[in-house]
Amino acid sequence: MPYLVWIIILAAFSGCSIVKTVPGKSEYRLVLPEMTQYPHSACRQSTLKLEPVQSADMFLERHMYYVMNTIEQRHYTQSLWAQSPNSMIEQLLKQVLIESDMFASVLDYRSNADTTWRYEVRLLDFMQYFESEKRAYVKVSMDFVLIKNIGREVVASKHIELKLPSDAPNAKGGVAALNRALARIVRQSNAWLQQQCQQEEGVQ
Repeated sequence: MPYLVWIIILAAFSGCSIVKTVPGKSEYRLVLPEMTQYPHSACRQSTLKLEPVQSADMFLERHMYYVMNTIEQRHYTQSLWAQSPNSMIEQLLKQVLIESDMFASVLDYRSNADTTWRYEVRLLDFMQYFESEKRAYVKVSMDFVLIKNIGREVVASKHIELKLPSDAPNAKGGVAALNRALARIVRQSNAWLQQQCQQEEGVQ
């Protein structure tokens, strides 16, 4: 009987140690890219309000989605975004616009202040796509709309889409590629925004 009791005790402790060694989920975030500054921008005397970034419901979640075989949409079970892609991109865009020094001030949608411009952004795609078990790429697709606040007139709109190969066919490799793709798109959108602003302010 004592022998049986010791077996039960050892089995119980062994089970506890197994539970403790289960790894936690990895969390990933988007990083702020280095941006071109526009200290002599034609828009330097105007103000911009960044509207809430719009997106599909899946980008409002922390799940990290990917696509297999073109039609199978899944999410990683051991990897998550630190915040939803929608939230991170909204915060990143505001910080990038502030640091670009393009406008006198950049406010978000919570502000009640009147601004010269409104900036609308829609996130259409932000996922990893697997072509095979060993090959994957990421796709980032976004729409940008510049609106003159007086009269609510749409000044210009732009669609930017970019595909880049994943560093590796896994969550970490996908995040690294998504960061690079997003950085390129934000640089392009900032240059476009500066161009539209110059045209509206009468600077050739």
